[in-house]
Amino acid sequence: MNGVISVRLAPEWGTDPLWVRKDSDPIPANYSAERLANDFGVPADLVAAIDAWDDEFQAVYDPDDPMDSGFPDEATTVAWHERGERLAERLAGALPVRVEFHTARGDRVFGV
Repeated sequence: MNGVISVRLAPEWGTDPLWVRKDSDPIPANYSAERLANDFGVPADLVAAIDAWDDEFQAVYDPDDPMDSGFPDEATTVAWHERGERLAERLAGALPVRVEFHTARGDRVFGV
């Protein structure tokens, strides 16, 4: 896969949710789901699901009060995190590389 070592699904406010590390780059590059699809053939339905999941995260950011940003309750936070884990697992099935999932609630590794 063009020297790709790992793909990390790790949302951050104001960036794309994916980070791709190649063997020649010590620092992962920030990727949109669309770029991952264009570069590595990730299925369109998975791209749409990752985009929707990240859109949920981006929507709860409050630029006027970043410390107050976040989902409205624990149940919503847990459900969002669990959807992210399932997306990372699907991504690992679509790409023959290590796929990592990182959020403030925990980390998981899928694939190679």
